[in-house]
Amino acid sequence: GNSNCRLSLPAPSPERPFPPAPPPPHPPPPPSSACLLRSSPPLPLLPFSAPPHRLPAAMDGKTEEGDGKKKRQPPPATATATAPAATPAATPAAASSSAAKSSSTSTSASSSGYEKAEKKVKDPGDFAKFKGSVAHARVLAFILEVSDSIHGVGLSSVDAKTAPEPIKRLTEALSTMESWLKEIPPIKQPMRFGNKAFRQWHARLVENAVAILKTIIGKELSEAGAHEELVPYLTASFGNPTRIDYGTGHELNFVALLICLSEMGLIDPRKDGKAACLVAFQRYIEVMRSIQTLYWLEPAGSKGVWGLDDYNFLPLLWGAAQHAGRGATALQTTPPSAIHDAGAKKALAGDSLYFQAVAFVCKVKSGHLAEHSPMLNDISGVPSWKKVHSGLVKMYTNEVLGKFPIIQHFFFGAILSLEPASSELLAKAAGQKPRKPFGKK
Repeated sequence: GNSNCRLSLPAPSPERPFPPAPPPPHPPPPPSSACLLRSSPPLPLLPFSAPPHRLPAAMDGKTEEGDGKKKRQPPPATATATAPAATPAATPAAASSSAAKSSSTSTSASSSGYEKAEKKVKDPGDFAKFKGSVAHARVLAFILEVSDSIHGVGLSSVDAKTAPEPIKRLTEALSTMESWLKEIPPIKQPMRFGNKAFRQWHARLVENAVAILKTIIGKELSEAGAHEELVPYLTASFGNPTRIDYGTGHELNFVALLICLSEMGLIDPRKDGKAACLVAFQRYIEVMRSIQTLYWLEPAGSKGVWGLDDYNFLPLLWGAAQHAGRGATALQTTPPSAIHDAGAKKALAGDSLYFQAVAFVCKVKSGHLAEHSPMLNDISGVPSWKKVHSGLVKMYTNEVLGKFPIIQHFFFGAILSLEPASSELLAKAAGQKPRKPFGKK
């Protein structure tokens, strides 16, 4: 080596060796001499802690802080005692603002605060707001409330004649819509799917939507402009006339219509949940299946062989709720595996939304259930309907309410708004029962 370099280094004394140097706060600059690098001991490496990777709040299922803390809520809007009562003639912007502020805390919409529902989710930022919004919470809360009300209840046990008047009018309107299918037959065209005659049928629906809704909600709410908020939900419930397709996003719009009727005070999901689901929703599904098999609408967002159903989701979810719960009815004592039993399928064909949904899938698809719908086939191996239902609720939250391509086409108004939901409403959407005051039994 270089003798001059060796002479430049002080020789350590055997009695007093060099003590180890403490780790510096920052790595020192490299020495200027190569011989120092060769002779000096290696420096210890400082520990490095990279910031944890964090997904957006709307994607990871956590709170905004990401540490399990409760999400901060804006202070609830309080009405002053001197504020004059709003009237239907109020400015639309003022009515919209008032409804948006009160929708997170009130249980029903003001008769003068309605606004025309519009598409408001334009980008991922808007979609992030949706997860904690009034609309998201009310949809889930309604689904869970209806589920609780139909445990062990069959379709044949609910009499449509005893349903609330708005439900009766809605089912009558659905029957009228179904009669239009005879007046507008499919046209001859080279492709099987997406018959263009559906556009004529949908145009008739748009033409009659206002009259249908005014009949359902009555004169008082119609004069307050409530029907204007409901029109987009009704017309979007039956598919897209441009693409001639139908899917779970359109099904969501019909549920939104039922939720609006509930928030207007026309139905109570706890008391009228049986009629809302097993009369109105069931009639809607029957009409949609007639439309699908006549005009052969394209499945919107189909996942093909690995999906549950190319068109609908809630017949399976609410159907599982029928079979769930503690009881000894024929629905509750039938296990999920019975969908492979011909006798059970025949016996429950008139009572179970779930068995009807599976039967329709097998009707429009060829082959064995395990081949064309392996996910439905796998669900039959779940030991209890309670687990089937809870799993479908989670799947609906993720695969329908949690998908931007679906929610970007959803409509938001004064009732189903993008405003942040209250903690009480969020707890309701999570299936949590309201707590009793301390000391009360």
